[in-house]
Amino acid sequence: MGRKANGDQTLALIDEALGIVMGEAELWKDPRDGFIPTEGAKALLGHLHLVAQEGFPLALVVGPAGVGKTLTCRYWAREHEAPWVRAQPSYSPAALLEDLAVELRITRTKTFRVLLSMVRDALLMSPRVIFVDEAQLLDRPTLETVKYLADETGSSFVLITSEEFEGQIRRHRDIESRIGTVARIGPISLQETQAIYKDSGYSPEVLAEVHTLTGGILRDIVRLMRQMDRVVEWSGERGLTKAAFTPAHVRRVVSRLNLAGGAR
Repeated sequence: MGRKANGDQTLALIDEALGIVMGEAELWKDPRDGFIPTEGAKALLGHLHLVAQEGFPLALVVGPAGVGKTLTCRYWAREHEAPWVRAQPSYSPAALLEDLAVELRITRTKTFRVLLSMVRDALLMSPRVIFVDEAQLLDRPTLETVKYLADETGSSFVLITSEEFEGQIRRHRDIESRIGTVARIGPISLQETQAIYKDSGYSPEVLAEVHTLTGGILRDIVRLMRQMDRVVEWSGERGLTKAAFTPAHVRRVVSRLNLAGGAR
């Protein structure tokens, strides 16, 4: 009875800690700020180096939400000063050109043909790898503009999208024929989760529960581990340490989160 009461007290302590830390704005900072070189990320970087080396007109980066597609591509883009655009709903050829003009430091003009020529000429002088995030939002005319710029300038466009939209992008034969490589990145394994966080202070059993509850989705793992750290930090003086954390405690924290994958 005493042990159960003690367990209930610990769970109550976690609830109290969550009530405090979840009210702090800092908690909801995007957890993808820090690049984590997982095996999937390393493989993706290899694909991107191949794109730059071979000059494929188009390349695809495909995977579920939260596995690190965008973060890894941004890491490569920063390292190589590659232009980056993010498609938005109703993304048009004109919107694509305007975003590229900003990235290429070109004076924008409202005349579509003039802007198209200016972007083409800039890329022709200096072909490069260009990233388009949320590529599933590109309609056919915008894809045609991407294809035209790739063909005319020798630049490579990397289209980043989720698995369910891969077929949407590849259904056009003229687009499909220009895709030089498809990089796929997925959830990380239990072994990799435990390797990344082996020095975190949490037990292997706790890390196994983290992996199960997140399904190996990296964004969710980072968010959950950050929550756990903040709970321990807040309640450490009251006896809750990382070493004392249990799978039940992890489940208590997860009950307050909205995670993309895993068994909840």
